[in-house]
Amino acid sequence: MEVVYRATIQIAKELSLNMLRTGYSSVIKESQDFTFSILDAQGRMVAQGVPQPLHIGGISAQTQEVLRKFKDRMAPGDAYVLNHPYQACQNHATDVTIISPVFFRGELAAMVGNTAHKPDLGGKVPGTNSPDATDLMQEGLLIPALRLYRDEKVNEDIKEIIWANTRTPEVTWGDISAQAQTNFYGIKKLTELFESYGKDEVLACWERWMEICEQELRKEIEKIPDGVYGPYEDFLDDDGIEFDREYRIAATLTVKGDELFLKLEASPQARGPINLRPCVAHYMLTSYISAALCPDLPLNQGVSRPIHIAFPAEGTILNPRYPAAVNMYVRPSQILNTVVGMVLADAVPDKVGAPDSGTGGSCSFSGRDDRDSRWFSLYDICRGGAGARPRSDGVSVLDSFVVNVMNTPVEMVEAEFPIRIRRYELHEESGGAGKYRGGMGIRRDWEMLCEESTVNLRSDRFLHSAPGIDGGMSAKPSQAWLNPDTANAKPQRSKVSKLLLKKGDVFSVKYGGGGGRGKPFERPVEQVLEDVCNGYISRETAREVYGVVVVENSAEVDEVETQKLRG
Repeated sequence: MEVVYRATIQIAKELSLNMLRTGYSSVIKESQDFTFSILDAQGRMVAQGVPQPLHIGGISAQTQEVLRKFKDRMAPGDAYVLNHPYQACQNHATDVTIISPVFFRGELAAMVGNTAHKPDLGGKVPGTNSPDATDLMQEGLLIPALRLYRDEKVNEDIKEIIWANTRTPEVTWGDISAQAQTNFYGIKKLTELFESYGKDEVLACWERWMEICEQELRKEIEKIPDGVYGPYEDFLDDDGIEFDREYRIAATLTVKGDELFLKLEASPQARGPINLRPCVAHYMLTSYISAALCPDLPLNQGVSRPIHIAFPAEGTILNPRYPAAVNMYVRPSQILNTVVGMVLADAVPDKVGAPDSGTGGSCSFSGRDDRDSRWFSLYDICRGGAGARPRSDGVSVLDSFVVNVMNTPVEMVEAEFPIRIRRYELHEESGGAGKYRGGMGIRRDWEMLCEESTVNLRSDRFLHSAPGIDGGMSAKPSQAWLNPDTANAKPQRSKVSKLLLKKGDVFSVKYGGGGGRGKPFERPVEQVLEDVCNGYISRETAREVYGVVVVENSAEVDEVETQKLRG
């Protein structure tokens, strides 16, 4: 059983590597904003490759939508495409899912599916995801479940529709083609698995592993004292439309035996695109809780069974009504991750750290490359810092469990786009102070080399930074600037839509860090000195926040003055 299940996981990982090698866009081959899953014939997720937690919930719901619509008409060599957030539980329209049936000896045995982000799929702004979209129709091409391939041959009509609705057709279609072809490769690998061990035996192993994961998670939940934890609340800065209005998300956790019950609260749904579909949030939270309690447990449908989530009423940002805009769904996901993490930190303080920055955002740069007159679209994802861990500092430039993506390397950006990266460095003092310091975010500056372009920024935490816990301090907020460190510097909001950039303009974002844990005066003196020497904090912060006096122009501590401050 172990051999079969590990082989299944390995197939999912192999498919992820195949996608990494064959994808066209930087968001695929560098940022790795995609997920491959293997599912059973009922659409239950059995195994994943390197996962994006926010893709986990959607892939099962999307597969079940394909089964509902096409099950009696499926055939070997099919591949189905869909991206509709309300019809198919997609995160947002720029995440496109491709699903294929796996037949073995004439019977439907399994499904293989993947979700991958697209740098442009139409919509009101270049890069598609507009921070000021007010309904779904402004957020790009919407695709219900459709058969894109039959007998591994593409439906040219659907291809032409997609091709006509993107500003970067070669790149966008190249990624979709890579998704479909990797699915077909996955079918071959699963067929080999069925032939080696027998279909019924493999399916029985999958079923048993879902039961094992459920049982192991229940064992960990039973170790938590019964009771109510929380509530905790946090806020989004705004919705990209009404900048004087913040949006609340809250969570309360109840533990009863071997089951968890989460009750969520949220502000009314926003006009702007910070709404989050509950089916997306559900499996993101179950995977987060599973990872916190049982970090070595594989992710599959079984881990969701002991976790019950009560979402607020329809018409809130965690349960929006159609056609509410959703393209910035990651922002409420990160705040939701924060409040759920805080109730978990109360319940299992030895396993859950302080909140991460919750600010990791994306900058979409678009325009015409003067070198060849082709349209370009760079979807650059950057990160804040992780919260302080139970017994160590938070990790820098790793801000959120829910967004498991990479940065785009400087060399790749400068080679493929008319952009020069002027600065890429840690954001000094961005991590929250504490006995254990929060990880730091980054500063990244993009200089435009083409005559004219635009940028969209989708971020948050410019007003409400990541909180600390157990006496730790909050992190430093994020900020953005046009032409920073110049006489013409202009501060920007956390959400910027279609800001015009001229040749030589520099757009800069400083991402916040994670929250601190424990009282700063309890941090060992030598660690504070090391932070000063590394440029993580200033001498002033060492003195005023940590009570450690570092001698000017040296790497030594004034022990007498430090003792006076610390008592």
